[in-house]
Amino acid sequence: MPSANSRNEPLIDFAADIAKSANMLLQVDGSYLRVINKIQTTSAIETVVSPELLDLQVAPSYPIKKIFSEFEFNTPYPNSQTLAQETKHIAQSNLSFGEEIEFDALTTSDEKVLQFLRAILITESSPIATARIFGVKTNYSMGNRVKCFDQNNNLQATVTITKIVYQFDDEATTISGPSSLEFIRSV
Repeated sequence: MPSANSRNEPLIDFAADIAKSANMLLQVDGSYLRVINKIQTTSAIETVVSPELLDLQVAPSYPIKKIFSEFEFNTPYPNSQTLAQETKHIAQSNLSFGEEIEFDALTTSDEKVLQFLRAILITESSPIATARIFGVKTNYSMGNRVKCFDQNNNLQATVTITKIVYQFDDEATTISGPSSLEFIRSV
């Protein structure tokens, strides 16, 4: 398990590692530090359709074979008052091919570690949608959800914002992040 005093790195990097293992994002905004859950279940703050939606692109996630955590814990020897240090490996399988990604364990409870790994897998295996929207949308924040409906392709993407780029010259805002997709049939 990670420990702040066992690492020789800046505290913000340590906090970012912890947030990553908890499926969260950190956002530093002036003197504020926001912690954002990457799996959002709240409703979308806005629905964007053409002509306000200038472009919607969807990319599949990078294939993930499995995600795992390894951590050391102490276990007592039978009939003894001494402890042995063991390494425990907990994994959540996904595909038969792809990358194997390790995350820090935030607890020594097998069930809790597996719960974190499953949540991370949901986020990391979601398709990534990138939407270019007319106007400089200063009301969007990291972690917000925006529903984008591409009428040309009958595709609806609900994007959890993990990246925002403002293009002031073009008067546009580009958002991207993990998304859920729906193909909408026109009547």
